[in-house]
Amino acid sequence: MWKLLKSADIPLRVATVLALAYLGYVYLARHGAGRRWTDNHQTEPGAAESKFNDTYGGTAVKILQFYARDGAILEDQSTVICYGVLNAKAVRIEPPVEGIRPALANCVTVQPEHDTHYTLTAEGNDGKTVTAAFTLAVKPDPGNIPKVTAFQVVNHSYELGQHYFTIAFRFENGHSVSIDPPVFTTLEDSAPFGQFVVTPKNTTTYTLTVGGKKGRKAQKQLTVEVPPKS
Repeated sequence: MWKLLKSADIPLRVATVLALAYLGYVYLARHGAGRRWTDNHQTEPGAAESKFNDTYGGTAVKILQFYARDGAILEDQSTVICYGVLNAKAVRIEPPVEGIRPALANCVTVQPEHDTHYTLTAEGNDGKTVTAAFTLAVKPDPGNIPKVTAFQVVNHSYELGQHYFTIAFRFENGHSVSIDPPVFTTLEDSAPFGQFVVTPKNTTTYTLTVGGKKGRKAQKQLTVEVPPKS
């Protein structure tokens, strides 16, 4: 009976040995992989501290940031300029901007009328200065650009040896209308459409000018051909 039990115990022992060997293999494999990952990704001792000291350490004046919230804006719009300085006793932005003071982080509102190159200058306690700069683009607002959408002869008649041409016009984003050669005086705050009659003796080219905001103008030409006398 004892021999039988002892014989039956042999496979159990073998299975136990194999299980222990497998667990040991898994442990070593995982431990080795973890160690290799640590070796490959470990940050050099003091690297983070060194980077911090490079940025914030010492007593020299430094510009930490200087940028605009928007890369470009439309006319009559505003945006925000943000900056940050370290160890500065004085700071300024050119062209002048209100609300500037030494600070690790500060933002101010600007509303330039055209493309503007901003320069930040920070002065340290030792009198030394550092600068940073960028250009903020200002694009035309489509609502400020005048446009002539129609300028044409809509009627032609001939009476008592005289040609009569009715000319119609239409425009957008304008507040004044003039014609050359003069047919009427400049119309201010005009409706965006109208018409007039001309009686040229010879073929004539008329130029319609529409004035808009910020001095912008739009022009369109129309040649009125007078038939030769028969």
